[in-house]
Amino acid sequence: MSDEQLASDAALQQFIELSTLLTGFDRFELLGTGQAAFYYEWVQTHAAEHLPTLLSTYSELPAETSQHQPFIEAHLIGSEKLSALVRSIIKLWYLGQWYSPDDPNQTQIPSANSYQQGLVWDAIHAHPQAAKQQGFGAWSEPPVTDTTVVKL
Repeated sequence: MSDEQLASDAALQQFIELSTLLTGFDRFELLGTGQAAFYYEWVQTHAAEHLPTLLSTYSELPAETSQHQPFIEAHLIGSEKLSALVRSIIKLWYLGQWYSPDDPNQTQIPSANSYQQGLVWDAIHAHPQAAKQQGFGAWSEPPVTDTTVVKL
């Protein structure tokens, strides 16, 4: 394995770790979408200018977990330079749609799988219309209700 490939693998792992903090979904759930490597490559291609800075800033995350949220709010979401990219990554995971950090009105659907694997469906206990069926008779069951609120 080349040094370049090892560095790329380490950056992918760092991207996945960062994504767990940004989305509230754990590593297993993110990997279960089958989109992690694809999203990393997508962001690398479409935000090449800011991704290294984002990952570098993330690498400064305090070891103590109680400090993770304040760090993310202050240094990532609150950063003038990084906030647009952070929000674009969150939307990519949840909606399966890329909102350009340079122009949020410019959007792209990276793939059909992006829509189907969007985290929004699990968050709202639903399924993507016309993509994954709930199963016969699902309409007869009451919806799952959860009072947990996701803060973006």
